[in-house]
Amino acid sequence: MVVHGRDRLSALPDKALAGILSHLESDEAARASVLSSRWRLVSAAVPVVDLVDGKIRPRGRNGKPICFDTQVTGAIMSKGPATPIRVFRIQALNAPPDLLVQWIVIAASSGAEEVDVELRYRHYSNRTLCPFGRSEKASADFDRDVRGRFYRTPRQLFRCGTLRRLRLTNWTLDPPRGGVVVASLETLYLRRIMAPDGALQQLLSSCPRLADLTLEECPTATEVTVTSAHLRSFALVCCHNARRVVLQTRRLQSLRYKGGLPRDSSFISIADYAELTAVTIDLCEDLTGKEKKEAAPLTELIGRCTKLSYLHLALRPSMAHFSSEFIAVTRHLRQLVLDGFMGADHVVKSVAVLLANTKNLEVLTLFPQTPELPTKKKPYYYSDDEEPESEAEPGNCVDENLDYSSLTKSLWRMSIPCLGRSLKRITIAKYSGHALDKILAKFLLSKATALQDFSVTLSAKLSPQKEEIVREFRSWRFNRRTTVTCN
Repeated sequence: MVVHGRDRLSALPDKALAGILSHLESDEAARASVLSSRWRLVSAAVPVVDLVDGKIRPRGRNGKPICFDTQVTGAIMSKGPATPIRVFRIQALNAPPDLLVQWIVIAASSGAEEVDVELRYRHYSNRTLCPFGRSEKASADFDRDVRGRFYRTPRQLFRCGTLRRLRLTNWTLDPPRGGVVVASLETLYLRRIMAPDGALQQLLSSCPRLADLTLEECPTATEVTVTSAHLRSFALVCCHNARRVVLQTRRLQSLRYKGGLPRDSSFISIADYAELTAVTIDLCEDLTGKEKKEAAPLTELIGRCTKLSYLHLALRPSMAHFSSEFIAVTRHLRQLVLDGFMGADHVVKSVAVLLANTKNLEVLTLFPQTPELPTKKKPYYYSDDEEPESEAEPGNCVDENLDYSSLTKSLWRMSIPCLGRSLKRITIAKYSGHALDKILAKFLLSKATALQDFSVTLSAKLSPQKEEIVREFRSWRFNRRTTVTCN
């Protein structure tokens, strides 16, 4: 920023400038160093190495390609002698293992507080590890030819006394044996990790200060016990081989589970459910044909959370599947998020039934999924059997020719206390403008007398009609002070 011939940004102290540059990726911060000799000194004092391999995320075709190995090594070596590497964050494709170990060891010995290393392998499958996928090869485990081929984690990493945040993707876990390993670690995120011979449990038992733990697509996470009394947030995402999870904490506030229907309510055992205020349940499994009693492990789990104020249900196929089973656990909620298809009138009714029992609800968020199949260009370094990130559910297309007048009448007869008393904000994502979307949006707007904000994200095909849709929403408002926004 230049004002009246003065560069106000450069007038800031070196420490402030280094703080600004630390929020940029390292190559962007390096480009800033060409501004002046002073900026070169500031760039060398930034305690962050943050780089993405150009083969993963190309940055255009202009100029000569930069060797990623040289780029990372140069970023590390460019730091001043008094500048520790506090954050080491890279995404690498087929990085040389010896050089990769050197980078991590240098960062750890320098006093790293955060290490985030995501590896990609050109010839290894990177499809989602979920047995409920549509591919014939859908599985909860790695392919046989992939097992054991991920690089092993450097043991020096787990002896870093300053490490507070660790995020690893596509590694073979190999912590050192015996004693406390990472006593300072507070946040641990493991994705697509191979952990033979109880290595995962060994690591978890060696983190006495662990407060935030995420396990995602880890096939060897079968029996998980977390002994840290400081644990406040736990997420188990598509670890479909997990049979039992024990959380020995009385401070847990946030729980996320993504997977199939648990076999019993003791699948996730928590020392104290009373502190849980936020729960997310995202089922990969299609519930069509399932009996309501099969949802009991989930409803019983949520029902134990007596102080629950936030609930996110992502159910398949419909966003309010088994709604009657969740009624007892929604009465004290302040925020409710529903995710799934809304392709039939009974789904809309189920959403209304849930709302009727959330008497103190303040925020409602809906993610109505559309029936169209997404298109996705396959990156050249993925294998041919990669699955798309999301797929449409069959049989959920809305019939615009049906008469939905009976649905409209039944909705308007319902008594939903939160609409007239507490509901302040409604958000609808991916609004498609289909008949059922319109019916629900009109019902909410015309009944929500205390509503302050109504926000909608339109599907791409509706963008040209944005102004018309906004006018329609505004015409439905009961409360004329309700702000309507469309993106």
